[in-house]
Amino acid sequence: MMEALPAEILTDILLRLPVNSVCCIRSVSKALLKIVDDVSFPTLHMRRRIFDNVPQVPRLVLLSCSRFGDQRMHPLKYDGNLLTRSKIISEFEDPQFSYKQDFVFCNLFGFTSLDTEKGRSCLLVNPFKREFLMLPTTSDLQVPANSFCNCDTYGMGFDIMTNTYKIVRVSLYKDDYQTRVVTAEVLVLGTSSWRELPSAPSCYPSYNVAASTHGEMHWLVSEDDNTVHILSFDFKNEEFYWTPHPLALKKKLDLPLFIHLLNFKGSLALVDVSSLDIEIWLLGLKNYDDKKKREWVLNYKIDMQQHHLHLGSHKPGHFKFGEWEQGIFFHKETYFDRRRYLCRSIFFVDLTCMSIKSVLIIDRQKSTVYSCTDNMISLKNYGDLVEVEEQRYSTVILENEDD
Repeated sequence: MMEALPAEILTDILLRLPVNSVCCIRSVSKALLKIVDDVSFPTLHMRRRIFDNVPQVPRLVLLSCSRFGDQRMHPLKYDGNLLTRSKIISEFEDPQFSYKQDFVFCNLFGFTSLDTEKGRSCLLVNPFKREFLMLPTTSDLQVPANSFCNCDTYGMGFDIMTNTYKIVRVSLYKDDYQTRVVTAEVLVLGTSSWRELPSAPSCYPSYNVAASTHGEMHWLVSEDDNTVHILSFDFKNEEFYWTPHPLALKKKLDLPLFIHLLNFKGSLALVDVSSLDIEIWLLGLKNYDDKKKREWVLNYKIDMQQHHLHLGSHKPGHFKFGEWEQGIFFHKETYFDRRRYLCRSIFFVDLTCMSIKSVLIIDRQKSTVYSCTDNMISLKNYGDLVEVEEQRYSTVILENEDD
């Protein structure tokens, strides 16, 4: 019997399992339930997950915003042919349309707002548990009285040294001399104030392509000469650094529009659609702790012409990439049909058989598909949750397109 094993051995076994397996095993016995429900278990599980790169099954979430400002989230399931939608799992009202989706960490979604009257705020949402946590607004960062932040960029990760979740915020504002100033702050989830970091990055990560992997945050940034770079933040050491990438010497007109970052099987992935092929590069785990010796490997290369797929006229920079169970997906830009419905084509790349299929989403409101992974974290352990209105339902039509 498994219950006959010492508690520390049982705990070590459970920590090596993916989240969905741990959730299923809770009902096996009272002994296992006690271990899993201990308040320290979710944090220990995240730590082991980063150390051992335990695979997690990606989940798809449809985020839509109604004309009244309601942010609604639906779970999606794609089986290789059909894309099906379940009922709303979370919803919150945003009547002033001030909140935008900023980052995803595991199954936590960060919605941020930059309001000239109400200030800066960040709402952390766990849609699967219907938990909403407003992060503190207090900060020790001294901003000149006559200035206001023009932009904020957020990211979230896990510090394996202190076993804490952290959120980093990079801000851009102008000082009294109208000089652009970049600042950086960090918040330990569960504390009451943001803390200014001693050093900020040399540039602001304005290009909205980012991914969180191995307890770190990575942003794609572009320079005026069309070169692209990867700005990374190490939550353990609380420092910014540059991650080299395989396209460092490659130049092409509007190259930043064709390069994307995502979390793929727990590793940082770079997707390049600048040619007739879809190239997927993965940052290897070998020598990962030595930032200067990290190596990229070209794991996949898909011929788009073979699948009659051409991205040149569709502004790839407006695409959003993500991961699903058998590969990656990306969005085509939104357009209106004759009925004035908003339409969006989603291309699913199945890397097990190197095929590409598309599904058309038809909706009355703007919708975006995101990918996330399970996490055992409960936001109620990190502050007072925000009450939200009862959920309502929206109509979404999913149709298969011709390959």
